[in-house]
Amino acid sequence: MVRMPDDLNQAEDFIKKFRREVHVWSPLKHKNILPLIGVCEDLTPLPVLISPFYEFGHIETYLRKHPEINRQELVLGVASGLEFLHANDIVHGDLKPQNVLVDKQGTARICDFGISKILNRSGFTTCTVGTAPYMAPELLFVIDGMAVDELPSTTKSSDVYSFGLVALEILTSLPSKGRPSKAIVTATMLAKLRPKRMDYDVRTVKSETWSVLDQCWTFEPQQRPAISQVLRKLDSSF
Repeated sequence: MVRMPDDLNQAEDFIKKFRREVHVWSPLKHKNILPLIGVCEDLTPLPVLISPFYEFGHIETYLRKHPEINRQELVLGVASGLEFLHANDIVHGDLKPQNVLVDKQGTARICDFGISKILNRSGFTTCTVGTAPYMAPELLFVIDGMAVDELPSTTKSSDVYSFGLVALEILTSLPSKGRPSKAIVTATMLAKLRPKRMDYDVRTVKSETWSVLDQCWTFEPQQRPAISQVLRKLDSSF
């Protein structure tokens, strides 16, 4: 059921965000991106986006029902989809298992472009920074840290950080330990966010694969590799 906005301002805000998502999503044609079929404006009070229905649901649900599936291929699929987005200067902004669906061929499909943005395009930026457990450290608010002059903003580098966490969860079926439930942390919590090798079985995540993912979690955004590099190195490590 589509919930009606409470007032005119909310309705205008909804339409603005809706149009932006359509503009971002509609041109994206890639095997690892959920396709947008179209827009429906006559069945509900507000317009809705139409996309294929995948009965397997998101990747977390899929893995619970199909634990024997080739997880490495799913990781590479997510990386390939993200590489496509970044090649088109699109920051997803909210990469997490719930935003990766699996189609009937077992192919990973990135979805939900509600807070995605097109870099260097007026009107296609957003102040929303994603879902706390999968957010890069520079997007979190540190309550006992130094004051910052600008609000945090998602980037390709923050997408890469999130990808590393999603990939680890796909490979292990375990959410990363010590992740915050809210986007507010202490400096002590921030220092402990990076996943630790000792928490994961080497039979599940090989050393070569861990080395690639660990680079995604580098604290300084500018020192993280591009997703194209991550994809190439993961493919070799698998």
